[in-house]
Amino acid sequence: MREKTKRPVLRNKIRNGERVRLKGVVAGLRKSRNDLKDKIRQQTDELKVKNGQLRNGAEKQMQSEAQIQISMKEIAEQREELLHVTRVGKLAEFVSSLAHEISQPLTAILSYAQAAQRMLAEREPKFREILQFIINDDQRAAEVIQRLRLLLKKSVPEMKPLDINVLINETIVLIATDATVRNVVLKIELENNLPLVRGDRIQLQQVLLNLISNSFDALEGSKGEREILIRASRKDTGTIIVEIKDSGCGIPAHNMPKLFTHFFTSKPDGLGMGLSISRSIVKAHGGRLDVDNNSDRGATFYFTIPVDKKDA
Repeated sequence: MREKTKRPVLRNKIRNGERVRLKGVVAGLRKSRNDLKDKIRQQTDELKVKNGQLRNGAEKQMQSEAQIQISMKEIAEQREELLHVTRVGKLAEFVSSLAHEISQPLTAILSYAQAAQRMLAEREPKFREILQFIINDDQRAAEVIQRLRLLLKKSVPEMKPLDINVLINETIVLIATDATVRNVVLKIELENNLPLVRGDRIQLQQVLLNLISNSFDALEGSKGEREILIRASRKDTGTIIVEIKDSGCGIPAHNMPKLFTHFFTSKPDGLGMGLSISRSIVKAHGGRLDVDNNSDRGATFYFTIPVDKKDA
């Protein structure tokens, strides 16, 4: 009886021992699994961080390469601009020499025309009128050359009271033939009794010629109306505004920001100096030069100039 009683007890002890051992194994496996999960999670987080670092590094490298390309492009543009400046400098030397050479035959033409006018003082009024035109244009050309030589020497402009309407009419006379050849209609709207402005007549006329010349170029190939409107009016009590409006192709939006920068041009044979010089001249006169595209077509260049204080 005692042996039969001992055997079940022994069995129970063995089973209990196995259960404890199995529980310990299971607990160890769970801990190992949790540890493995934690380790996997930690390594995953580390991989994410490294992946982000690699991505940031790749992006920075791409940005650096893009910046290098931009810098190389800027260097190339600056090199071209420097070469252009050198060419313009050489051109200035040539123009100065040429101006001196041209002034001599102009003086001779003026002398001959004046002598012929005296000989025909009492007869042939038509010839006298033609000779007077020659004398006027000769004097005008000599004055332009003289002002050009002074400009190259960086001389101070001659600031005098000017009638802007008279200046515009004089400029129209200079470009009337060119307008006819180009089949362009010139229209003028000049407000009456405008106050005088103070400025250098040759420089302001150069601004007008540059702006009108740009309008001529904008009308090349235009199939519609080929018109240029030149308007002068009073913007306010102390300012005159002059507008040159054309019916040409207008100005592309991407060209607007750099239109007045040095050496920018959309013309294959252009120097890119006209508009930048014109803006500098207007600014030196206390005004501002700007441009807007028209609502229908074409563009309008306009500049302001203060009224002469004595005439305000």
